[in-house]
Amino acid sequence: MHRFIIVAFAVLTVASCNRFPHNGLQIGGMLPLEENCSLDPSTDERQTRGLWDVAAPFGDFPRTPRFVVSPLFESYIISRATDIQAEQNNLQVTNLEVTLQTPDGATLVLPETLPNPYRVTASANLEVALDGSFSSSATFSIAIPSSYRQAVADAVFGAGFNEMIVIIQAIGTTMGGFTQKSAPFLWPVDLCIGCMDLCPTQADADNLSDLGLEGLLSSCLPGQDGYLYCQYEIPPPPDPMATP
Repeated sequence: MHRFIIVAFAVLTVASCNRFPHNGLQIGGMLPLEENCSLDPSTDERQTRGLWDVAAPFGDFPRTPRFVVSPLFESYIISRATDIQAEQNNLQVTNLEVTLQTPDGATLVLPETLPNPYRVTASANLEVALDGSFSSSATFSIAIPSSYRQAVADAVFGAGFNEMIVIIQAIGTTMGGFTQKSAPFLWPVDLCIGCMDLCPTQADADNLSDLGLEGLLSSCLPGQDGYLYCQYEIPPPPDPMATP
């Protein structure tokens, strides 16, 4: 009888840990880039919508034409650690499940080789929530692989729109082995052709210093951020009065 009670209690405990799989993990928003191309999970700023120039990259400096997101993950899972058991509820986000739609709610029809929805790899670690609050972590993740770019652009523009909805669900696993899946996060993304054509030509680049060229070739999210994409400075002319 005692053995039955212990087994039943253990089953109830395990089941209760994963009773609400959509409440323990959430996406709290999309974070803006910091000046050094990093993310700050503690900031109160959020992006309101995305922008993707499907014609990027341009000119003489080819870059990978993919769409990247910067989600803020939040974990509301409380601690279950005891004096004889290590923490089991720390969470690792491992994937994003992505669905691409037009603004009217229709799923984009893509070639058979490009599934929709699909999963991409993500990586973020969240400790358990303390003091009745939540823990947070942020990461960069590919939301639309480069192989999807042309097909997505054709489907969106062909349907008469210049924007789409990227629906994202984060998927993670606790240290105890329980899966968590966030509620869908809807991310509106505007599409354009050439609106971020800020890259100079090779002739322009030849006039740059090595430092300027390095800045030219570095970009956080090519085709997605106007203020950091292909920025460069032409070095000032030498001072004729300077001593060599």
